[in-house]
Amino acid sequence: MILVAVLVCLFAVGMAGFLNFFKYRSNAERIIKERLVVTGTSIENSIRSSLALGLQFADLGTLPGTLERERATDDLILSIEVFDPEGKPLYTTDRLRATRNVPAAWLTAARQAKGEDWFVKSGTESAAGIAIQNSFGLVIGYLALRYSAEQVSQSTSAVARELALFTIGVFVAAATLASLALLGVMRRLSRDVDAVEKALRSADPMRSSEAVRKGPFGRALRRFFESVRGAEAEIALLRGNLERGAER
Repeated sequence: MILVAVLVCLFAVGMAGFLNFFKYRSNAERIIKERLVVTGTSIENSIRSSLALGLQFADLGTLPGTLERERATDDLILSIEVFDPEGKPLYTTDRLRATRNVPAAWLTAARQAKGEDWFVKSGTESAAGIAIQNSFGLVIGYLALRYSAEQVSQSTSAVARELALFTIGVFVAAATLASLALLGVMRRLSRDVDAVEKALRSADPMRSSEAVRKGPFGRALRRFFESVRGAEAEIALLRGNLERGAER
């Protein structure tokens, strides 16, 4: 019984720990994406304002400084890149990436999004992006905020370890309390069973049943004795009738 109680506590606490972890991971990923999209939207608005003034998309002199400032506001962001519909980089905060096209996964995700926000999860090449449109609603480029999924995973792993330790502590406490409570219940039940056994073995069971009348088996035991006494009376009456019939 104690083993069953421990297994039940293990299952309940373990499932609660798993559900809390998956809920945390889901919420953390959602918050990260929303945070990156907010930063990207701020940059997009700046680009739209410049385009509204008649400046060319490939000749926005203030955009590099804007990208640097926005990148510095969030430690999660590795770089911010603006590229054309063909994947050619136009502006980037990482000079080493300025001479090569963006990853194919980015370009594929951006095209498949059809003007909506898009996301790519691929280690250090993970990115959240948005489409940049002109005043006519045509996509003239894309903005990608590159971040490290490994850093996010490390943070999630740290939370998982902390949650695991907390879950183990709760399991030990719950299993201990459940075992102690079960021992107490079993001891009391054992005493009640012993009392019922003594009542059944007693020469005067009706008197013995009074000793256990307050126990969980008291009412059932009294009904049993009453049924037995009624059956004995019926048997005695039947025997008497049979004996009188035999005498006749």
